[in-house]
Parts: sequence; C-alpha cells; structure tokens
Amino acid sequence: MNHGTKTYVVMTMAVMACLLAGCGKKARVATIEFKAVSKADSMIFERGRQLDYQGMLALTDSFELAGAISEIAANRWRGVAYNYLGSVRQSEFYYKKVFDAPIKTDADKYNYYKSSRRLAEILVKRGEYEEGLKTALEATEKMEKWGGYSPKDLAILLKTIGCCQLNLGRDKEAAGNYATAYGKYRELLEDTVTVRELNDAIMATDDIALDYINMSRYDEALHWVDIADTLMKQRTELAPDYDVPLIQEYQARVTLRRAIALQGLGRDKEALQAYRSELDNPYGRTDDGSIEAAEYLMAAHRYGEAADNYGRLDRYLAKHGMDLTLDNIRVYLLPKYRANIAAGRRDSAVYIGTMLCNALDSAIVSAKNSDAAELATIYDTQQKEEQIMQQKASLARQRLYGISVASVLVLVFLIIYVLHRIKAQRRLAHAYQKLEEANLRLEEANQRLEEANRQLEQKNEQLMVANARAEESSRMKTDFIQQISHEIRTPLNILSGYTQVVTTPGMELDDDTRQDINRQITENTDRITGLVNKMLELSDVNSKAVLERNDQVLGVQIAAQAAEDSGITQASHLNFDMQFGEGADSVMLQTNLISATRALTLVLDNARKFTKPAEALNAKANEQKYAVLRMAVADGMLQFIVEDDGIGVPAEEAERIFDEFVQLNEYYDGTGIGLTVARSIARRLGGDIVLDTSYDKGARFVMSLPVE
Repeated sequence: MNHGTKTYVVMTMAVMACLLAGCGKKARVATIEFKAVSKADSMIFERGRQLDYQGMLALTDSFELAGAISEIAANRWRGVAYNYLGSVRQSEFYYKKVFDAPIKTDADKYNYYKSSRRLAEILVKRGEYEEGLKTALEATEKMEKWGGYSPKDLAILLKTIGCCQLNLGRDKEAAGNYATAYGKYRELLEDTVTVRELNDAIMATDDIALDYINMSRYDEALHWVDIADTLMKQRTELAPDYDVPLIQEYQARVTLRRAIALQGLGRDKEALQAYRSELDNPYGRTDDGSIEAAEYLMAAHRYGEAADNYGRLDRYLAKHGMDLTLDNIRVYLLPKYRANIAAGRRDSAVYIGTMLCNALDSAIVSAKNSDAAELATIYDTQQKEEQIMQQKASLARQRLYGISVASVLVLVFLIIYVLHRIKAQRRLAHAYQKLEEANLRLEEANQRLEEANRQLEQKNEQLMVANARAEESSRMKTDFIQQISHEIRTPLNILSGYTQVVTTPGMELDDDTRQDINRQITENTDRITGLVNKMLELSDVNSKAVLERNDQVLGVQIAAQAAEDSGITQASHLNFDMQFGEGADSVMLQTNLISATRALTLVLDNARKFTKPAEALNAKANEQKYAVLRMAVADGMLQFIVEDDGIGVPAEEAERIFDEFVQLNEYYDGTGIGLTVARSIARRLGGDIVLDTSYDKGARFVMSLPVE
C-alpha cells in the first residue's frame, strides 16, 4: 500500500455443513466465497453501474498506478469495461492476462474465477469450442484445488463445459456436466430461495435446452424444458406480482422451446398446442415474441406465418439498437429471406436479397474496421505497457545512482574531514580515485542505456512488420468485398430483370420461355444462397474443432457426388474424366459425407473455373480443355487427385493460394475463398489438400482423407 492507501478486504467464510445442521436441512460440503471489496473497487463498480465504461477504464488506470488495486484486479475491470463497450477482442485480451497471471492471494483467486468464466463464455460464443473447453476445465481444476469459489461461478463454468462437449460430439460427458451444473443451482436454492437465484436457474436450464435444440437433440431438449417449466412455476408462486413482464418473457420462451422440441419429435399436435399457449402470453404478441416464434413456424413449415412475423424485424432491431452485423445477418436476415422464398413470395425475397447484399457490404466493412481498430488498440496497449516498464526500470536505476553518488559524496566528505589534518596529498589522491570509480559507473550506465535503445529499435521494427501485414490484410479484404458485391449484384440484376418481364401487364409468354425464366430465377437464387453459404463457411475456416466422422461411405461415392455438385461434368469447354487406381474404387471411408463432398466440390469447381478461357486474355473461345479426377491409396490415405491443363499456379505461390481472399488472376471470376474453405474442411476431417508443384501442364491438387 502506498502513502496511506487503505484496502479493505472482506472474506465471507460459510461453513455450510454446520449452518444447515442448525437449520434442520441436509448438510452439504462447505464452501468459502471470497469478495474483494475496497474503496477503489467500489468506485470503479459505481462508474459501471452508471454505464460510464470509459470512466471505469480511466479510474482503473489511475488506481493501478497509485497502487490502490493490483495488476490482476485492474485487468479484470478492463475486461468488464471493454466487454460492455462491445470491444470483444480487447475484453478477451485482458481476461486472458488474468487467466495467465500468477495467482498468489485470495483476491487474485476471486478475480481469476470471474475472468476465466467470462473468457470461456467469449470463446464459446465465437464457436471456438476446443479452446473454450480447455479454458473452462483448467479453471474448474484450480477452483477445486484452491477453494474460495462461488457455486454460481462453478455452475456457469460446468454449463460452458457441457456446451463445448455437446458441440464436439462428446454427448455423455456433456450430459454429466449439465446435470452437475444444475445440481449447483439446486444447492443455492436449498438454503434460501430468492427471485434472483430462481431467475439464474431458469436462464441456465433454458440455455441447456436451447443447446440441445441447436444440435437437433429434441428428447434431451424436452427434458430440460420440463425442468425450466418447473422452476418457472416455483418462481411464479414465490413472487407473482414482482417484475411481471420478466415472468411472462421467461414463460413464453420456455413454452416456445417446448413447441420446437415437440415439432422436432414429430408430435405436431402437441407442438401446435404449446405454440398457441405462447400466443396467449402477452409477451408472445410483442415484436420480440413474434421474432422468436418464427423459429417454430419455420420448423413447422408454416412459412407464410413465419414471413409475416419477420415483417416486424426492422422494428425489433431498432428497439434493441442492433446493427446489421455479420452475426445479426445470419441470425435474423437470412431466416427472413428463407421464409419468404419458402412462402413463394418472390417479390419480397428479391427485395430482401437486395437488402441482404447491401447489409453484407456494410457489415463486412464495419467488421474489418472494427477488427483493425481493436488490433491497433491492443498493439498500442502492449507498447504502452513496455514503455511503463522501461520508465519504472529507469526510475529505479536513477534512484540507485542517486543513492550511490550521495553515499560516495558523504564518504568522501568524512574522509576529507578526518584526514584533513593528516595528509593533504593522500586526501586528494583518494578523492581522485573515487571520481574515477564514479566515471566507470557512469560509463556502465551509458552502456545499459544504449542496450535499452537497441531493444526499443527492435520493437519498432517488429511493429512496422505487423503494420505492413495489417495493411496487406486490409487490401485483400477490400478486394474481396468488391468481388463479392459483384458476385451478388449480377444474379440480383438477372432476378430483377425477369421479375419486370413477368410482371409487365399484358405480357404473354410461351411455355418454353416461362420454363427458361423459371430456370434462370432458380439458378440465380441458388447462386446467391451459395455465396452466402461461402461467407458462413469462411467465418468457420479458422476453427480447430474436429468434424464428426459418422458416415461409412465409398470413396467413389464422394467423387461422383462432388463431380455432379461442381458442374464440371456439364462444362462445355472441358473434357472431364474420372479414373480409379487399383482397388481405389472399393475403398470405404469413415468420414463426414457432406463435408468431404463439399471440400472436393470446391477443388473441382476451381479446376472448372480456371480452365475456362478468359475474354480479357484473348484466348481462343473454342479451345477445348481437359480435367481428370483420379483416386489412389497411399500411406493409409485415400487420395483424390484433380489435374487440369488450365492457367496453373507458380510454385512460389503454392501455399499463398490457400490464404483467405487470394486470387492470382484478376481476369477470372471468384471470391478467393474456395481453396481456403476446402483445406480447412479436409484438415478437420483428418486429411489435407496440397498443390503438387512438380506438375507443370496446369494445376494438380491432391486431397487426402484417412482410410479407417
């Protein structure tokens, strides 16, 4: 503590076995909950309660510099503030610093528990289930080892672990951790039942039900819906007149989960009854309730009603102040588009498709700017921390030098005073010797200062390299935005043109023309959907999660389906052939059929695209190209080898072409993400995709999958 700063630390130790015995309830294991409360913490918390998150950051910096709070506590408060400011990367950055910091005191443990819980939730929300699982497991292990944790924090971490395991295909482990998490909430309710604790338990069980619904596990989802419904009844009985709108919202949400689960189980009548019950709830008649109910309507194939509900989407987004980010486009705008397409409302679908295009443009640019700003802030933060450390070291050295010089001067003065009467020459010689020593120390200090300057120059060089990489990434993303805008607007213009033809009064069309128009509308609608799907696949390209491999299929089945899906067999400019090595046509794979087919489809689509003559290259329009798909077994892997005599890839670009947004020839259509997505899928299936640089007649890509 510096200069009279007082830190008040309150430790609440509750030995639950003794207390429960005194209350006549069943004893359970004692827990110790620690809460670090100081004047500084209280002031920072008050700023957050007033929604002044910039003020929180300013106070945190000041109190840490003054020594009123520890570095760990300061980083936790920064994580909280940036999370509420919507700067998720910076929030994750500071929570990670707490997670990796050495924990020494009870106050450090308290801040660690809160930060690790938030860090795991951020990772899960971003779909990084393996990293989220690793983080949550490490935190729970330390909780059990150190003690002093809140049952609620442990329950949330266990629920997070269950969500990660469920998404990673570890169903039994997920079910066990969900049950244990719910047990922790029940422990809290055994002592004193409060509205807040019941609300927490209801939200937790509703989240678990939603996790199972998202994985189409409707039996398990219905089980958790029943638990949430029981807690809702207990909440209503406890305080029926307290916060009635919140009760209605919880009840409507639980009822809607029940309707979706029953619909998924084929119990249509019961699902319809539950849905009608949700409509009778006042919350169900609000914009929020209508938007949530659209999910059931889509599952029940009631597309017209779903499209009507999504008609309130603009008002819903405005009410909650939600911008059309990439996540919000996926969660709200794409379902609205699908509902109108399925309901046969093509005019509305074309309008929504146009809005979707514009929203994607804005969302991608906004996401790019936001990411760049947050990364720049993090780089700036790291630089500032290094500068502060250097300043502290410099101050320490200066104090040491000052004390040393002062000591030398005092010593010299005493020697001169004592020996002044003995021998003046000896006194002068001794003083000269001390001066030489001081000069030597000064030279050493200068050398250390030069070394510090050299290290600073190295840091500056590293920062320049990082900036150059960021600029290159920004340029590629800008090119990608322009290309994807072109790719979406072209089919939209076609759809708009045919819409005007069909809707022109008095226009008479023969059957062949109508069929052609219908085909063109269908193809271009599929083209838009394919581009959006590529965007969604791109958002998952950096995921490390292993894909489920539950399909027993022949390799030749994957090859045939991919050839058909890619359209390479119908390409008029191309002679395409499939060849199978000895025994390759009978090889069975245990893989994910849809994902494996998708990866090979993207490679074949690449061959089809870059063998087609480009007009800007003045190539012969009727020049016939060839491509071949061969299969072979080598080193325990089934290889799908795609060769073509197209424009080829320089050997030095063999790895760069797999980067996001990279397209080596600007005269060909494309987005530059197909090979990136294909390699990501192959690696998550246990295989890989590489470019064979020894092939010089065009391009040869080799996709390998493990043979079980």
